[in-house]
Amino acid sequence: MSAHILLVGEDNFEICRQRGVYGCVMPSTDRNKAEVIAGILSIQPGDLIFFYVRNRGVHGLWRVTGNPYFDNTKVWADNEQFFPYRISFEPAVGYFPKPVSLSDVLDLRDKGRIWAFDLNPVQQKNQYKITMEEARELLRLVLRNNPIRHDPRSLAEPYVPSKRGQIELELADGEAGRVRYEGWLNAWFIHSLAKGELKSLLGDYREFLNLVPTTFNKVMDIFLTHVTTVDSIDVTYKYTCIELKTERATDQDLTQILRYGEWLARKLASGDGEIIQSVLVAARFADPVIEYVKNRRRIEEKTVRLITYRVADNKQTIELQEVCPET
Repeated sequence: MSAHILLVGEDNFEICRQRGVYGCVMPSTDRNKAEVIAGILSIQPGDLIFFYVRNRGVHGLWRVTGNPYFDNTKVWADNEQFFPYRISFEPAVGYFPKPVSLSDVLDLRDKGRIWAFDLNPVQQKNQYKITMEEARELLRLVLRNNPIRHDPRSLAEPYVPSKRGQIELELADGEAGRVRYEGWLNAWFIHSLAKGELKSLLGDYREFLNLVPTTFNKVMDIFLTHVTTVDSIDVTYKYTCIELKTERATDQDLTQILRYGEWLARKLASGDGEIIQSVLVAARFADPVIEYVKNRRRIEEKTVRLITYRVADNKQTIELQEVCPET
C-alpha cells in the first residue's frame, strides 16, 4: 500500500469527492503525456489518497478501488479538458471535514518529515506519490484537526465509467531499440515495479516512487525503499535511487546519480552512504562512466550499478542487462 497527494481546484474537488473519481490531464505534447502516464501508473488498488485543494489545504482520506484507466467521458465542467487518465476511489477511515492547512504541511517539510511533496512550479505536477511515513504524518494532522471521529460518508453520486480503457505505454516510437521520451521508460519501470517484476534485479522492495522532488530543483526518476520485518518490527535496510536516460549516459549523468545518493543519505540515513543503492539506466554508457565505476569499485568497494535497456522486438516490453565493468 502506498499514498498519494492529488492537486485539485475547489470546484473540481467537490465533484471528485461526490463521485469518487479523479482524472489527470490529457497533455498537449507527447513528452508531457509520457510523464502524466508515468505518474498515474504509480497508483494501485488499495492506495491511500489525500487531496490538496488550492486555497483550502489537505483533505483526507480515501482509498483507491481499482487500477488506473482511460475514460474521456465528461465529468467536470471544463469543456476543453476531460481529464481522461483516471482512478476511482471511496472514502476510508472516517469523515474529516476540516483540512490540514498548507502552512502545517510546509512546516513538516521544513522539519524533513515530508519531502516527496513539493509545490515548486518547476515540476508542474498534479499528482505526488509519498512514502507511508509521510502519509502517517498527514493522517496525524487530519486526526488532530478532527478529534471527533465520524463514519465515512458514502459517495453522493458514484461515478461508474462506461468503459475502463487500458492506459497504453508507447514503446514503439523510438529508434534502434530506444524509447522516444524518458517518460515512457519511467512509465514502464513503474508498471513493472507495480507487478513485482524487477525484484530479481533490484532486490525486494516495499515502496516505489517516481518523479521525486529534491532540494536542488531536480527530479529523481525513481526511488525505492527496502524493508524487512524482524519479530514484527519493520526495518528499512536500504534505499535505491534510479536515474534513467533514453540515450547514452555521460559523466554528467553519473554525477547526478551520485548527487542523489548523497542527498538521500543525508536526508534519510543520517549520512550513511552504505544504505544507498545507486542505479543508472541508459541505452549505452560513455567510456568515462564505465571507467569511473570500475575504479570506484576497486578503491572504495562501492559502486553505481549500470544497466542497459532496449525495447524488445515485439515493442511491448523492455529488456534490461547489467553492465559489470572488469576490475
